[in-house]
Amino acid sequence: MDCKLLTQHLIELEQLLVQPATRLSVELLNRHLADDFYEIAATGRCFGKADVLERLPTETPPVITQQDFDCRVLAVGLAQLTYRATIQRAENQSPSYSVRSSIWRSDGGEWQMVFHQGTPSQPF
Repeated sequence: MDCKLLTQHLIELEQLLVQPATRLSVELLNRHLADDFYEIAATGRCFGKADVLERLPTETPPVITQQDFDCRVLAVGLAQLTYRATIQRAENQSPSYSVRSSIWRSDGGEWQMVFHQGTPSQPF
């Protein structure tokens, strides 16, 4: 897959993961997150795949908007996607802002997220 097509594909997957229908579905989350998935949240808390599969489907999904995507290929079948996110949670009046980084891996089949980190930032 050429770099432009890969970038678009990974952006689509990243956007899919923030959709309420995906966040509420153990099946969809399981499909798009690698078994060795690891996350460092913007809060500083760390999660593995089992934590995400247990927690996300029970939460009220926030409204997440993403912008300024950038993709770089790290190795064959391994890519990093970075972007900025605005998150509006139902329990907060003010949105939160963060810079996000995801690492995606393909073993010749589907791409799955293996790592995600959110770093709090100033509004943009």
